[in-house]
Amino acid sequence: MLELKRKAIIISSVVAAFMLFCTVACVQQRTKRTGKNSGSKIVTKTAQQKADSLLNAKQQSGTDTSGTGKRGTSVNGVAAKSDTSLTNNPLVTSDSTATDTLSNPDDLQNTVEYTAEDSTIMDAVLKQVHLYGNAEVNYGTINLKASYIRLNWITNEVYAVGMYDSTAKKIAGDPIFQDGAETYNTKEIRYNFKSKKALIQGIVTQEGDGNIRGEKVKKDDVGNFYIRHSMYTTCNLTHPHYYINAPKIKMVNKKQVISGPFNLVISDVPLPIALPFGFFPFPKKKESGTSGIIFPTYGEEPNGRGFYLREGGYYFAINEYVNATVTGQIYSTGSWGLGLASTYSRRYQYNGNFALRFNKNKSSDEVQRDLGRGTTNDFSIVWSHAPRPRGNSTFSANVNVTSNSYNQLQEFDTQKYISNVASSSVQYNRTFGQYMRAAASLRVNQNFGQRNETLNRREGGKTNISTDFNFGINQIAPFAIKGASGRWYESFRLGLDFSGNYTLTNSLTPIDTSYSSLGFALTNTEFIDTTRLNTTKIVPFNFSNLPDMLKDAQFTGRYSLPISLPNFKVLRFINITPSLSLQGEVFTKQYKYTVVENKVNIDTLKQVGTEYSYNFGAGMNTRFYGTFFVRGKRLEAIRHTVIPSLSFTYTPDFTGDAFGFYEKINIKDRAGVDRELSLSRFRGVGTSVSNGRASSVVSFSLNNSFEMKLKTKSDTAANQFEKVSLLDNLSLGGSYNLLADSLNLSNITVNANARIGKNLNLNFNMNLDPYAYEANPRVLTNQIGYKVNKYAITQGQGLANLQNLGFTLGTSFSPKGSADKTKTTPDASADPAKEAQKEFIAQNPELYVDFNIPWNVSLNYNFGLTKPGLSKASLIQAVQVTGDLSLSKNFKISVNTGFDFTAFQPTITSLTLYRDLHCWDMSFSWTPFAGSASRVSNYNFTLKVKSSILQDLKVTRRRSFYDRSAY
Repeated sequence: MLELKRKAIIISSVVAAFMLFCTVACVQQRTKRTGKNSGSKIVTKTAQQKADSLLNAKQQSGTDTSGTGKRGTSVNGVAAKSDTSLTNNPLVTSDSTATDTLSNPDDLQNTVEYTAEDSTIMDAVLKQVHLYGNAEVNYGTINLKASYIRLNWITNEVYAVGMYDSTAKKIAGDPIFQDGAETYNTKEIRYNFKSKKALIQGIVTQEGDGNIRGEKVKKDDVGNFYIRHSMYTTCNLTHPHYYINAPKIKMVNKKQVISGPFNLVISDVPLPIALPFGFFPFPKKKESGTSGIIFPTYGEEPNGRGFYLREGGYYFAINEYVNATVTGQIYSTGSWGLGLASTYSRRYQYNGNFALRFNKNKSSDEVQRDLGRGTTNDFSIVWSHAPRPRGNSTFSANVNVTSNSYNQLQEFDTQKYISNVASSSVQYNRTFGQYMRAAASLRVNQNFGQRNETLNRREGGKTNISTDFNFGINQIAPFAIKGASGRWYESFRLGLDFSGNYTLTNSLTPIDTSYSSLGFALTNTEFIDTTRLNTTKIVPFNFSNLPDMLKDAQFTGRYSLPISLPNFKVLRFINITPSLSLQGEVFTKQYKYTVVENKVNIDTLKQVGTEYSYNFGAGMNTRFYGTFFVRGKRLEAIRHTVIPSLSFTYTPDFTGDAFGFYEKINIKDRAGVDRELSLSRFRGVGTSVSNGRASSVVSFSLNNSFEMKLKTKSDTAANQFEKVSLLDNLSLGGSYNLLADSLNLSNITVNANARIGKNLNLNFNMNLDPYAYEANPRVLTNQIGYKVNKYAITQGQGLANLQNLGFTLGTSFSPKGSADKTKTTPDASADPAKEAQKEFIAQNPELYVDFNIPWNVSLNYNFGLTKPGLSKASLIQAVQVTGDLSLSKNFKISVNTGFDFTAFQPTITSLTLYRDLHCWDMSFSWTPFAGSASRVSNYNFTLKVKSSILQDLKVTRRRSFYDRSAY
């Protein structure tokens, strides 16, 4: 019996011990977890002070905090990680079911996860978790990393700080706080998960192009930062080159920085000038910027319009696709100007810019103003639209329309100032299926005329505005069955082209009504503008002269049937190509001729009519070679290739009554002899156009090329020989009209181009007139004379009269492999921001400097001779040199100069220096010689911050021709 009692006692003891062990294990397991709790526990002030001093106590004592007997290591060498959320009370309550099913309004909304490499200490009394060594805490979009992190379950706070590294002898593992896409580097941070407020010691954060640094920071629940002893800079170095020093600033959440009194510090030298407040907006990522005021520049034009405020206004960031800038300028003499500029872009579709400017200029001369003179209106319209090819239609625009004096008075750039021409075009193209196409365009061509030395204005400017459209059908092979082309007739192809044109110009066509030109006298000479007789009349392009310009304008439509006939060979080496074409024109008015008393009366009829013509012929060409064997050290042979061609085109006579294109009249000349004249019903008289008579034209050309065969320098080369071109092309050509009554032979043209060596390019052209010229006795000065139906060689004027001659010799030098040194552009398709930046650089290459090319030199020699008829020859002869040199990695110098041998003076010379100062840009541009007294020398020095946020932080000094204009 005693033995049974003893066994029962032993069994009961084991069961009791087992139950006690399970209970303790469960309690310990609950204390290590971070599950939800239904209640909260009040912690005394003494307990909180003890929690705050825990870190210092741990660092000083060196005790085992992980329970492994090793200081500063984690259990089993594995970092501890939680998988449940933190709440106010980590202890297990009596009713665990209620804790799991009921939601407390004080509970956190997301799971808190934490890890640490060295050790993780859980304090059940103070309800804290201490993380040591590369600690990390994640809560929703918030991520915190530091050497030491403390979690407090009662206050829902996290505290992080760096720890002293005895090896490196410095603080390491400073906290890095990340909230979504925003990252903040700090020295110490205390953050509350519920209130979303934070206290930070020592912060560094990036916002847009700038970064903000401060000693003491308070963050509120909406993301605003209140920073004391702060600095704001766009320099990303640890020790910035410059910064804005402010006692306190407020950083509004992802919008802007608002500063109190601040001053600028450059290279640790504070500037004595301070401003009462500052406002620095952050550009939104999907917009072109932030709307705001543009401060004007100020100065004085010493010989012009007086004191001024220029280029001030407002910038509108409309949306992510479009922005706009409105600027103005005002001068003390009463001149003023307004401007509107806008850029737009739609990725993968189109991009462009538009600018409209108007200036009213008033003379500074009081006498001129009292007389009501010296006032001009200048305008400029610039529009560029570049689409991405997509679909079956494209629309593009390149518009540059200005008044004659705009570039002279308003532009800063020297090249624009001296520009005398401008061209614009707007085009639309569309294809319909595989064969049909259509296009329309509007073109404006301007010539600003010559400068009047007395008035210092450009006069005689010409403006042509033309509208064009065309519709066509691509050539098809109607006799080809299923695309076959084996038989000769299957290569026959036929197409259709129709185009129209309407031109409005202020250069009115000269009227030649002389008897010697027409062969008869006119009756209605009172309706003829005598100011246009034998000379071009240029009128100002304005509304008052619009009726005269409309009267001189006419719509012209043209159509043609391009036909391709089968070609064949003769004697195996001669190619024969027959040709057949049909073309015509459509007119909106006609002319009727009536003979009255041996004079011709011309009436204009507003009737639509058409005129057509056709011709047929054939062309013949072949190719043969000649080889000269040299057998030199490297030179093996020189090969001469000759390509002669000969073509014949016949056009019938269309002056017959059957066609109705010409009207025949009978009139007596001054000698009393009866003459029959054929006058065009559509083209008028005295316009020097084709008279509709038959023509039989033989055209000829002769092309030559020379190349040499060299042995390769390397014995291991794949090819034993290499070919080097000596003369790419030397050609001459002309035509002869067999049915013309005089001047049958056309001018002879000679062209040549060659690449000499590897870097020297040669282009040559010449025009020769085979006929003789006789002087006009009524012209006493430099005269052209008139051409007679006699060859020049028979009149002792040489083989032919040289009309013009020109050639260009150019070369360029750069170090080998410079292209390889250029930075490769990353794959833009993977990063849309990089693609947008690449597009902007391509559209504005003048805004960027390539420092990767060490040096580059281009040398060009231009020679031109023009000698029409018997006039004196005029020469153009100049050397142009352009080059740049990278003096260092971030320092480049660029030179553009030349010498005009005709004027015996330098051409426009400019010297430019570029210096990349990391977060600053420095540029200096100087034009020491501008070519004439009207374009005085100028210089421009700019030192500015790279960032667009602080673009107004710059130093500029400029003196240009603009400030010494006539106004």
